Amino acid sequence: MFTPLHIKDDLGIAQSLTWRYVLALSLVATLSTAAWYSLELVISEQNGTAAVVNVSGRQRMLSQRTALFANLLVTAPNHERAAIRQKLTESVELMAVSHHGLLHGNPELGLPSTMSPAIKKMYYEGEQPLNQQVRTYINTVRALIATDNDKLAIDNPALRYITLTAPTTLVSSLDKAVHQYQLEGEASIKRLEEAETALWIVTLLLLALEAMLIFHPFIKHIKVVVGKLRRATDEILQNQETLEERIRQRTSELANRSKALAESEQKLSVLLNNTNIHMWAFDGKVFTYTNRQWFDFTGQNPEDSLTIEKWGSVVHPEDLAEAQKIWQVDFEKKSGHDHYFRLKRHDGVYRDFYCRVTPIKDENGALLYLQGHNLDITDRKQLEDEVRQLAFYDALTTLPNRRLLKDRLNQTMSLSKRSGRYCALMFLDLDNFKPINDTYGHAFGDALLLEVAERIKSCVRQTDTVARFGGDEFVVLLGTLTTDKEKSVQQANRIAEKIRNALLAPYLLSLNTHDAKSTIEHLCSASIGVVVFVNHNSNEEEVLKRADDAMYAAKAAGRNQIRLDSDSI
Repeated sequence: MFTPLHIKDDLGIAQSLTWRYVLALSLVATLSTAAWYSLELVISEQNGTAAVVNVSGRQRMLSQRTALFANLLVTAPNHERAAIRQKLTESVELMAVSHHGLLHGNPELGLPSTMSPAIKKMYYEGEQPLNQQVRTYINTVRALIATDNDKLAIDNPALRYITLTAPTTLVSSLDKAVHQYQLEGEASIKRLEEAETALWIVTLLLLALEAMLIFHPFIKHIKVVVGKLRRATDEILQNQETLEERIRQRTSELANRSKALAESEQKLSVLLNNTNIHMWAFDGKVFTYTNRQWFDFTGQNPEDSLTIEKWGSVVHPEDLAEAQKIWQVDFEKKSGHDHYFRLKRHDGVYRDFYCRVTPIKDENGALLYLQGHNLDITDRKQLEDEVRQLAFYDALTTLPNRRLLKDRLNQTMSLSKRSGRYCALMFLDLDNFKPINDTYGHAFGDALLLEVAERIKSCVRQTDTVARFGGDEFVVLLGTLTTDKEKSVQQANRIAEKIRNALLAPYLLSLNTHDAKSTIEHLCSASIGVVVFVNHNSNEEEVLKRADDAMYAAKAAGRNQIRLDSDSI
């Protein structure tokens, strides 16, 4: 039979054991919860590290993919560009989503919302922070996508920026970020594993103490918990091995892609250095890029840095002011401009060039540098001059032809309306031309026409027009005579008489044949019809017809005559 003292002692022991049980249970529960939480942190950190490394690696892959599609978009036929443009859009938008997730976190991609100080410094600090590089690159790709098909060319400034940036500075910065993520992930996992190990050790010690004291009935349950912990540890180790294997595979893939990118960059370099266009980039102080064609053309040493002074030394002195506008106007207005000037080749010959200058800006509109290309248009200008000569000038005498004459007549009539001054048109037809062709051949006939053209030009002012209307017909247009009709008629008659007398002089025509030089003497006169007009309300065809009718009247009067149109008297 227990005494009240025994009962009191038993109650004290029970209370002590109860509080010890509660305290031990609380400590074990707290440490167990911390251990499980640390396990979750390790797994979460591993998953986060894997996600960050994967997304960072994908950024590098996407930069190469967009550079490839950008080149394909420019070089592909129009009917293929829509599909390529769609793929390029998908790639650059995926790159934008990944970049936003790396900066601000993305639960769907497993990306954390915080950055380490080292990663944050790489993205936001320094001369070329990674955030600015990626944003500028994405905006440049979007600008290329928005470019119309007819403006897509290999010298497109956006394409130039993409192909120069993707394989160089951007890839290097992304590689550094991936490496930093890997180092920080490994360090974080190591710290968590050490903390987790310490927690598990403390927990196990407390469990052993508890088992020795009061938790013997729960040994079987503890064994189950330990078994779970071992399996969790094995899973952590397995996940770590899997992560390491994925990192090795990703590293191998990145190495292969870097090799492919280097080969692509080499091909691009060969392409840029085998075009006939001078390409350059200028940051306001120095030329940061110049392709080989500039040095091949100018003969300057590619080992020496290209300065504005050296650039201007090959510009034609008369065009130097135009060339200097490139650096002044473009940097002030920050807009594209076209320029035309002559550049001296290494052999001293000047060639005509068209220069297109395009400003390259960042996402905020600030000017980064000028990108330009010089295209040799000498042959094109010569061809245009030849086409103009054939279209508006007689092939034999180089005088204006019928088309150009009508244009100048129309302008003269408009000027007459405004000024009130009289003008005159003379229609000339040679009187003795056919016999020379029949007797001596067309070569002597052509020689006669050339001499006639020179004699007529010597009788008029430089501002007047002498044209070959066709065959042996010539037209003389006298502009801005006087406001007095009688004086204008007298002046037109004097010039017509001067021309008539000049054409009467004997012609000594020489021609070199295969055997010897042949010379003949020929006499030739002309019948001349003259019309004087002012403030005319009719078209040029009527003026030509009146002069032509007057010329036929001169022929009917016996040839070698001058006849004035009746309305002009």
